[in-house]
Amino acid sequence: MSDLSVIIPVLNEERYVGSLLSDVAAQTRKADEVFVVDAGCADGTVAVARSFPFVKLLHAGRPVARGRNAGGRVASGDVLIFLDADARLPATFFEEFLSDFERRRLDIACPLYFPHSSTHVIEGFHVLFNLLTRTFQHLLPSGAGTCIAIKRDVFRDSDGFDPALKFDDIELIRRLSKGRRFGIVEERVFLSDRRYTEYGVARTMLQYSLMALLFSLGKFAWANYIDYEFGAHRR
Repeated sequence: MSDLSVIIPVLNEERYVGSLLSDVAAQTRKADEVFVVDAGCADGTVAVARSFPFVKLLHAGRPVARGRNAGGRVASGDVLIFLDADARLPATFFEEFLSDFERRRLDIACPLYFPHSSTHVIEGFHVLFNLLTRTFQHLLPSGAGTCIAIKRDVFRDSDGFDPALKFDDIELIRRLSKGRRFGIVEERVFLSDRRYTEYGVARTMLQYSLMALLFSLGKFAWANYIDYEFGAHRR
């Protein structure tokens, strides 16, 4: 099985990053290296990351694309997995995800995304999102920065994540999938529903729907006008 590098960009994620790193530590298939990339945290995020002996701490400025690129450029694994700090992983995630990634000879892949301990309405919205990404995975490859897997050589041969874009994750997926093998791997990653609780369910769903429309049209720069910021959380 390929060597695996994990990259986690963080900005004031003291309440979440410890849970993710605990999940990483508990994997049945261990990561070969784990980078936490500090984007200028003003809370205890860095201290939490340092409490895990396997973590390699890096520093990069905002936006999140810079942190993703900083980790991706120094990572030595054959496969790079980029994770958001509020993600949660089942214990067998790396093992099962990498097995399917290699079996299908994918170059870039995303899992299924589900909210962690949320409401039926929010869960249903993610079921719809996952259905759409499955259905259109060969026509309009898509996913989310919550979890993206990329072959190291594919990432290194590219310009990486675009710091000029808010939604650098979707743009990178779409760009790097051209002429390569992209797929949705049927393994679940769980994410926080904090944006829904902070900004309201209806407003957040409307934002995500608008984003999906813009991304389907390839208008990634237009999405910069949407009020959606990395690290801008009330909880």
